[in-house]
Amino acid sequence: ERMPGRARAAVMEILRFALRPGRMLFLGSSESANASDDGFGRFDKRLRLLRSATEELETSREEPQPTNEKLTTVDVQVAMKVDETSRINDDLQNLINSHDIATVFVDSAMRIKRYTPRALDLFNLIPADMGRLLTDITHRLDYPELVQDVHAAFQSLRLVEREVRGLDDRQYVARMLPYRTADNKIEGAILALVDVTALRRSQTALRASAERLRLAAESTQDFAIMTTDGAGVVSGWNRGAERLFGYAEAEMLGRSMSTLFTKADREAGVFEAELETARIQGRADDDRWFRRKDGSVFFASGVTSVLDGGLGFSKIARDLTGSQQTGLARERKLSRETAGRQQAEAMMGAKEMFLAVMSHELKHPLNLIHVNAELLARMPEIQAIASAARAARIIQNTVAGQARIIDDLLDLSRARTGKLRLVAEPVDWGALARRIVDAMQPQAAANDVRLSADLSDPPPFAMFDPVRAEQVVWNLLTNALKFTPDGGAVRVTVEVVGDAMRLRVADTGRGITPAFLDSMFDMFSQDGPVRGAQALSSHERDGRDNEASAGLGIGLALVRELVQAHGGRVQAHSDGPGRGAELTVTMPLCASPGALTDPSAASVSPLAGKQVLVVDDSVDSAESFGMLLRLTGAEVRTAISGDQALTLLDHARCDVLISDVSMPGMSGLELVRALRLSPGGQEVIALACSGYSRAQDEEEAIAAGFDALIPKPTSLEHLELVLQRLLQNRSGG
Repeated sequence: ERMPGRARAAVMEILRFALRPGRMLFLGSSESANASDDGFGRFDKRLRLLRSATEELETSREEPQPTNEKLTTVDVQVAMKVDETSRINDDLQNLINSHDIATVFVDSAMRIKRYTPRALDLFNLIPADMGRLLTDITHRLDYPELVQDVHAAFQSLRLVEREVRGLDDRQYVARMLPYRTADNKIEGAILALVDVTALRRSQTALRASAERLRLAAESTQDFAIMTTDGAGVVSGWNRGAERLFGYAEAEMLGRSMSTLFTKADREAGVFEAELETARIQGRADDDRWFRRKDGSVFFASGVTSVLDGGLGFSKIARDLTGSQQTGLARERKLSRETAGRQQAEAMMGAKEMFLAVMSHELKHPLNLIHVNAELLARMPEIQAIASAARAARIIQNTVAGQARIIDDLLDLSRARTGKLRLVAEPVDWGALARRIVDAMQPQAAANDVRLSADLSDPPPFAMFDPVRAEQVVWNLLTNALKFTPDGGAVRVTVEVVGDAMRLRVADTGRGITPAFLDSMFDMFSQDGPVRGAQALSSHERDGRDNEASAGLGIGLALVRELVQAHGGRVQAHSDGPGRGAELTVTMPLCASPGALTDPSAASVSPLAGKQVLVVDDSVDSAESFGMLLRLTGAEVRTAISGDQALTLLDHARCDVLISDVSMPGMSGLELVRALRLSPGGQEVIALACSGYSRAQDEEEAIAAGFDALIPKPTSLEHLELVLQRLLQNRSGG
């Protein structure tokens, strides 16, 4: 019974073997056993073998014990990890359910993996939608770029963020982030929509309030508004304080405000007591006598308050020695004027934006027509056919005229709002007049009008923006040709009169009635068509009046704005109907800048031999412009997207990049930024083409990396002129 289990089992087996039928069992000494039976020896041998086996079995049973203990420890650790993971999952689930951000998790195929409860407010989701494509789920957002932004997050591996609006007019910030695993793999994306409606409304209200306060503080003259540091030294002084106390801002900055108190109050420490009261109670009211710079005194009511953060004080005072009602009336008038000015500024901004968009939309088809017309005009086959060449020239002139009308309208609006950027430099008005007269000879010949120029020698120079000077001469000549009948004449004279340059454009047209001379340069006077449309009766007009003479009346209005902006004057003279008209521009002379070279006079195009890449999302525009550039000897490739252009730039040399700015996907601005960061990208001359021609559009293009912006419709001559100047600047010429 005291034997181990296995040993006891072995002994029982031996006993069963020994007690089989026909066997005798002897229990005693070994000598007796050996003497009695040889079979018992065999039994003893088997017993020893079994005992040895039993000992080996005991040893084998003890060896797995450490392993079992280790497994038990691992099981405990695994159970702890499982429990910890379960708690973390519970925490994450509670966090997802509790936060106020609509969040949707998608995998790399844009299938929905998980979403937060707030996502149900914006997406029509049900539990069965798990695993469905995000594009199959409808939502309550004005967000057409949703799929595009998700793909952008996948491709760029960066945050993609934009502000979107819900169909209920709420505002959200949409943030796209790549979904990264623990081993830094991208397995999807996270779309988070943060409701910022209240924030945006608060910001708008805060900005409006701050602006109202700023305008009130700066412009009001009925209230003195002053600020000081903690010791009462003046740090701010508005115009009302200047009027009330007589001190200019520069005189009071850095001086103690106690200067404004009477001598008796200063000696009594009234000023210091007032600051202490304001410091303790937050404000201190006072009605007392104050002293002006000239020594006179006046009675004023005011309040001193502690600035936010306790960094100083503000004081507002009002003169009560005058009529209180008058002050209130002025305050109301100021408020009305401020509101009216803000409304007018908002309307002007909306008007400028409308004109810019209209310009872009109109110039895109005009550019395509102009490029193809110029391509036809330069083809030898077309030049050999007089009628075809004439048709191509008429198309070019018509498109150029329409483009100038658009530009004139935009420039007139900017000039009247002070937003027209002018860069004045010495302009050779004789050379300018000669160039434009030569360019307009075909138009004059088509109307059977003699166009000539009388230019002084040496040529007179006057300070003017070169581009605007060309607009002035072009509009004056266009106006003269428009109202000169067949067989008439137009003469351009550039001369020096005293210390001034005088440009005269005289025609033998229908003339101007004296009553309309003063309104010649007004908007909507049809560039002087008053002499045709208003000054003359219908039977006095020729057959071209209905078509050629029609216009918006902005050409001469722009001429006056430009000339006056440069310090000159413009006048109109006519002896009456049927006796022609003369328009005169007078500008102060300036010194000649020395020998000037006209880059357009080069016999060989600056594009010859250059590797040129044309980028435009319109296939027709890109191919047509490319064909036109090839006529100059340039080697031209075309691309219809920014991505395609970058691929071409990676595989071949490029000397000149000509890119549209407004393209879907990668814009022209993004393209040139990527170009400038690439190896050798700084050496490429990059020209932007755009229907937008505002000053800020050009500034944005230059800031992005373009060397110049060429407005649409683009002519080959203008492109070559700009390129020649850029090449000269780079070579130091």
